[in-house]
Amino acid sequence: MSITKSQTEKIGSIFNGNRFLIPSYQRKYSWTDDERRALWQDIEESIASDMDHFLGTVSFKENPAEGLSADTQYEIIDGQQRVTTLFILLSVLIDKLPDTAIRAKQQATFIGTREELKLQPSGTDGKFLAQLIFDFNDVTASALRKRSWRFMAEAKRQFTALSSRFSTSDIEKRIMFVRDRINVLVFNVESQAQAVRMFSIINDRGLPLRILDKTKSVLMLYSTLYLDATLNAEINSAFEKIFDSYDDLLSIRDELGILGRFEENTVFTHHYYSAAQLFPESWNNRDGAETIFKKLKEKCEALKSNPDSLAHFVQQYLNDFTQFALNYTGLISAVDTIPGYRKPFQFLEFTATLYPLLVRLFMQHKLNELLPLLETTEVRVYKIKNTNPVADMYRLASDVAHLKLGPAAVAKRLVDFNEKFVSDHNFRNYLDADLYQNGATKYILCEHSGDEPLMDAYSDWQVEHIFGKEPNFDPASHGFAEDYDYEKNRLGNLTLLESHINSGLGNCAPAQKVDGYVRSSFRVTQALAGGINVGNFSKTEVDERRAQIIDFCLTRFCLAG
Repeated sequence: MSITKSQTEKIGSIFNGNRFLIPSYQRKYSWTDDERRALWQDIEESIASDMDHFLGTVSFKENPAEGLSADTQYEIIDGQQRVTTLFILLSVLIDKLPDTAIRAKQQATFIGTREELKLQPSGTDGKFLAQLIFDFNDVTASALRKRSWRFMAEAKRQFTALSSRFSTSDIEKRIMFVRDRINVLVFNVESQAQAVRMFSIINDRGLPLRILDKTKSVLMLYSTLYLDATLNAEINSAFEKIFDSYDDLLSIRDELGILGRFEENTVFTHHYYSAAQLFPESWNNRDGAETIFKKLKEKCEALKSNPDSLAHFVQQYLNDFTQFALNYTGLISAVDTIPGYRKPFQFLEFTATLYPLLVRLFMQHKLNELLPLLETTEVRVYKIKNTNPVADMYRLASDVAHLKLGPAAVAKRLVDFNEKFVSDHNFRNYLDADLYQNGATKYILCEHSGDEPLMDAYSDWQVEHIFGKEPNFDPASHGFAEDYDYEKNRLGNLTLLESHINSGLGNCAPAQKVDGYVRSSFRVTQALAGGINVGNFSKTEVDERRAQIIDFCLTRFCLAG
């Protein structure tokens, strides 16, 4: 069936006699359980009320016929998330038909064969979808390396579960409903330029689209319209690497338990913050993702009348962004493999502001040499002072990228940065104050102890008040004055303790905590038990301990070479 320029079509009519390709400029499949369940509920409610269901607008571009195929081929410009979801749902329902002949006929008409599916995503997603449809039992969790594969597999599992209690008549009723009573408004465009332009326009009008998809879309648009599509293949290849890298990064992040606030926009914005040379007229370290995307479009628009300049910019941006994304993933992959990375990245957890610089240094093989100074910067400025300077750090990241600064030059800039925000004098004063809720306290106490715990043990340790936070004893009897509420939160009165032990100790005086401290795997806390047992453990010992930890910090997190 040929699809006309603009008309309302039934889903069954669309798949019957046609094949659909998801072009490489499209985003990957990314519908979640919530979105799929909402579609399922819409279908169930429509069946119950005997009403048709309108799915919205779908846009296609007809392609020239390939070989002897009887099917007409179309590229899906807009609507592939809905079409893919319905395709998987229909395949699940058809699989449940008990009559072999009927099942085979329905599959041939609406699903296709393993070699020629009615719906063909680009790249490896196409092969995976065929495996999902025809060999689902062979799909293992460990094989779901790409996020789009995981989402497609989850769709199949979800629809299989939702339809598990249906009788044969129930299954047939839902197949007929999807086929005959789900309608879409179809737009059919004629050229590649029109297709890319429509994709860009449709997805730039408030519809949800990931920032990387929008970025790829706008680069494809300018390449198609003003560069005779000469960079389309390069853009497709680059973004295939970027998307795969992002998917890998999400998996590694979850395994390591770091980058808790990381999202797709983060790679996009962090690249921009460390690429001031690409936007010399408009770069601003406080731009958000949407503003950055707007500036990218404006840059392309300004250069469109000069094809050579436009091509140069697009290639320069594309190459730099691709390498940045790949090395972002490479850096996070290295956290668990390169000696010295685990503690600052997992235990201390670098602030997001430092990541543009961290990635750029990793790209240039300079990070290992500078990591101790970056760790010191994180402790002193971003954790102990609890501030988040961005301008100097993003400018340094951009200078590393553009000027290829050597380690000595970067080190000098970092020392100057620390001196500007937290000099040694200020560092000592901050360490001498209330640090109970500070992000560096746990790390400092662990480093001072010399312990080398695994991540599970470190995560379980809590910052514990040696003299109780809400004391059920008289602090004055242990040498504290009226300012106990301040004194109790200083470094000398803090140690680390497992959560299950800590929860049972309450707010007792130290002498009542000895049995719990002895059971701790944290060596300093074990040693405290012995010191407390000797007797006379009071504010004097707490003050001496604070002074020792502060002296340790001034040496451990110093600015000297």
